[in-house]
Amino acid sequence: MKRIETRTLKKRLASIIEEKLQDINLELHDIEYRKENDAQVLRIFVDKESGVDLDACSQATRVIKNLIEENDIIYDLLEVSSPGLDRALTKERDFVRCKGSKIKIKTLQLFSGARKFTGILHNFDESEIVIEKDQQLIAIPREIVSIVRLDPDE
Repeated sequence: MKRIETRTLKKRLASIIEEKLQDINLELHDIEYRKENDAQVLRIFVDKESGVDLDACSQATRVIKNLIEENDIIYDLLEVSSPGLDRALTKERDFVRCKGSKIKIKTLQLFSGARKFTGILHNFDESEIVIEKDQQLIAIPREIVSIVRLDPDE
């Protein structure tokens, strides 16, 4: 039950924050809302094509904090940051931007004898992610993909 509440809260937060971030030329990348060391942590990841610096995070924090307080969302610690070099690819725009980049994929079950794959993002659609590894294309069904991340160790 708690997972559903968190998911609902994340959707509500996204709808509240996304437009205001766009007004300051930032994109909402992801939201984490979880208990850590007896504190409720709200972690917001923002991004933009040219990258996120400290000024962008500070500006986003001011905007987000005001919106969260207006909407009575409870948290002990608010963190706003970039998604990092090993960012998770979660939205279609992430995949579009990272086409041709090295990625890591983890699956929920064995696929072709493995659960972890690293290769160049060749293509993707709603049903599969295609990577190139050792000059071979591997099409991994999205339904078994647990997470996709950029691999900064290029």
